Amino acid sequence: MESMFEDDISILTQEALGPSEVWLDAPGDPSLGGDMCSASHFALITAYGDIKERLGGLERENATLRRRLKVYEIKYPLINDFGEEHGFSLYEIKDGSLLEVEKVSLQQRLNQFQRELQKNKEQEEQLGEMIQAYEKLCVEKSDLETELGEMVRSRKPGHLRGWPWLCDCVLVVCAWLCPCV
Repeated sequence: MESMFEDDISILTQEALGPSEVWLDAPGDPSLGGDMCSASHFALITAYGDIKERLGGLERENATLRRRLKVYEIKYPLINDFGEEHGFSLYEIKDGSLLEVEKVSLQQRLNQFQRELQKNKEQEEQLGEMIQAYEKLCVEKSDLETELGEMVRSRKPGHLRGWPWLCDCVLVVCAWLCPCV
């Protein structure tokens, strides 16, 4: 990334001034000595160089931070309560630091995982209840089959003579209640 400020060191030389402009501490000024003039000029040039170096360093650091922020925006998009993704733009984050943004993102992911965990626990409880109900039905079916077998064995020869279909109906109902057995 190039600096926004070009090398404008020419503003520190007398040639950059127009013909009618004069430096306040010009070499021809008898109130100031020549050494003082060159010393202040050297101090200005040195300060300008230092400022320019610092500005370049800050611009590089800024570019690095922008790249890092972009990576975090892509890697950890924020998801609001309605399930919509929301990525921060560089201009939305003025005072917040990158760590705060990452903390918010991780907190939202934690909340999402907690909701999923709660949902899975509820489903597990429902499944447990269904298994218990199924086992209860299988036990009842077994009991009914046992009772039916005893009824059929103990019946008198003419007892269910007009209703042979009754035994078949009971077996069908039992098979319907618990199809796996």
